Amino acid sequence: MSATPAALDDLLQRADLWRGGACAHHAEAALGSGFAALDAVLPDGGWPCGGLTEILSGGLGIGELSLFLPALRQLDADAGWIVIVAPPAQVHAPAWQSLGLPLSRLLVVEAEGADAAWACEQLLGSGALAALLVWLPTADARSLRRLQLASSGTRCLSLVFRPERVANQPSPAPLRIALRGSNTGLQLDILKRRGPPLAQPISLAIERPLPWSRLVRRVRPAEPVPRREPHVA
Repeated sequence: MSATPAALDDLLQRADLWRGGACAHHAEAALGSGFAALDAVLPDGGWPCGGLTEILSGGLGIGELSLFLPALRQLDADAGWIVIVAPPAQVHAPAWQSLGLPLSRLLVVEAEGADAAWACEQLLGSGALAALLVWLPTADARSLRRLQLASSGTRCLSLVFRPERVANQPSPAPLRIALRGSNTGLQLDILKRRGPPLAQPISLAIERPLPWSRLVRRVRPAEPVPRREPHVA
């Protein structure tokens, strides 16, 4: 017996059914990106809170952190910690505070390579995080799979930053985006998402890529002491 129109409509409304040409939606929470054009193409209408989001770029300071500031500012005070792991430069706390991110909820973990990935696993397993930002330029497939598994059962915004040269390598991250700087902000190529591929990149005008130098503090090299010639009486 064929299904009635009403039964078919009910079936099509199921969250676990994906229709070709439609962006997939899942039960995980999403955090609005602050950019309507971007939210329109993200599977759940925002950054996923649960599962990895992999960000690929060709360098630092093109606006990769500015892209996530609107979302980070939305996090409730009791949502948990914002944790930065293996940052590529020393985090400058006053700059982060000036952007509206309370230092009382900000943690920085200094680690490298496999130690950084291991630290992220432990942090995600604690259930105490609202957001995780980690730089893993040399992570292998096994480490990424473990992080995806650890993050998928959370409500944490989990961001892993990697170089654009790994774009052709397979990744377990459900959402994968390549960034390029432009005169007006950022161009985003969504390389992978739940649902059909996106044909065109997205251009976003952001609060002009936040200068990386405002978020990190580099130790200035000591100035050479002038050499004094011996005094001859």
